[in-house]
Amino acid sequence: MKISRREMLISVITLFCLLFGLTYWMGSSKIVEQREQTEDKTRLQRQIQLHKKILDEQTSWTNRLAELQAELPVYEQGNSVSGEILTTISSMANKHGLDLNKSRAGTEKRVGTLYEMTVTCSWRGELDELVHFLHEINEQGLRFDIRGISVRPNAKEAGILNGDMTIECAYRRAAAEKTEN
Repeated sequence: MKISRREMLISVITLFCLLFGLTYWMGSSKIVEQREQTEDKTRLQRQIQLHKKILDEQTSWTNRLAELQAELPVYEQGNSVSGEILTTISSMANKHGLDLNKSRAGTEKRVGTLYEMTVTCSWRGELDELVHFLHEINEQGLRFDIRGISVRPNAKEAGILNGDMTIECAYRRAAAEKTEN
């Protein structure tokens, strides 16, 4: 039995197509895997670069944190600071002519090495007095932060505003610092 040249060519082409198809069928899952591994590799390299950058900046962030914490007042452990904080806020309001009707201090919360207390105040005064009071609160830096404020006009008196505000107060405790250092 003799195979003609044409049959030999068709057989070789068929064999080539079968081998190519089999290779593609077996290798397609590996190609997808390779693409996923390449994407994971680039993502992980980006994360490594980001983490290296964060680690390189750690000392500057630590120094900045120490500077900011140094600005906060330090109170003795066990002493209630709500009275002093309320007095400080009230004196700032009185200095600018803002009338604090009611002031109530919340509970003390520990946040890392710092302590926070929320003070809720009802106030009454003119816009100019309010602006000057808010400016002085802002000048205190990290110590005080206005978290919420409501302003409404007084229906009985022209030019007078009423409202409520929530002030977050931050401070440190002396005994907590001794145990950490």
